[in-house]
Amino acid sequence: MRVINFELPDNWLALDDAQLRYVFQLLASEYSETELKTLFLWKYGNIKVLWHEGHSFICKRKVGNAEPFVVSSLQITECLSHLNWLIGIPAYPVRISAIGKAKAVAPDLQGVPFAVYLYLDNLFQGYLHTKKDDLLVQMAELLYEAPHIVLSPAERTGVFYWFASVKRLFARSFPHFFQPLEVENEMGQSFDIGKQLQDSMNAQIRALTGGDITKEKAVLDMDCWRALTELNAKARDYEELKKSSKSL
Repeated sequence: MRVINFELPDNWLALDDAQLRYVFQLLASEYSETELKTLFLWKYGNIKVLWHEGHSFICKRKVGNAEPFVVSSLQITECLSHLNWLIGIPAYPVRISAIGKAKAVAPDLQGVPFAVYLYLDNLFQGYLHTKKDDLLVQMAELLYEAPHIVLSPAERTGVFYWFASVKRLFARSFPHFFQPLEVENEMGQSFDIGKQLQDSMNAQIRALTGGDITKEKAVLDMDCWRALTELNAKARDYEELKKSSKSL
């Protein structure tokens, strides 16, 4: 029995820029989950499908003078199961490190001012609500520090996956502060999403300044991780205060 060995990336963080671009290109093209994983397998397993017969595929490695080999549908399904990590938002931030000459900020937004983070979050929530691509472009202008940046569909998808993975990281890192955004009240009536985001942003700034407007600039210039750490601590203290008051 012939054994065909090949290595594939096994997580999002193992992907280089070219591989990320390829995955984001597939996602932007709206392939199904199975199609996406199959195309990734063929490309990065260096496999060329010569033809198929029934439930079997006659393939050839795209390296050297490799001889053709047969792969069954069952074997392909088994291989694809190892690529399930490609489906869904990455658990840790990933991004294309450069678009043209524009370099990306840190994947986890370390060093990004709190004011910039607030603007990014508003743009992201706006995109979730409207699906307007120009909001992703505005995000890229901040994330790549490049005004008037031009994005391909794959790069727009990359911006979405980057910030969505940042949100996943922040939800784990600051669990007391990050709570699901409520978009409906108890009567099932939708709130104005723009007003809700503005109110949320103002509340965060007030929490950090203690209502002292003279501290606002310093707060907005603060590293977003430092600001969120403080907000998480305040949220934790508030939760503990509520628990203790209920026990009285």
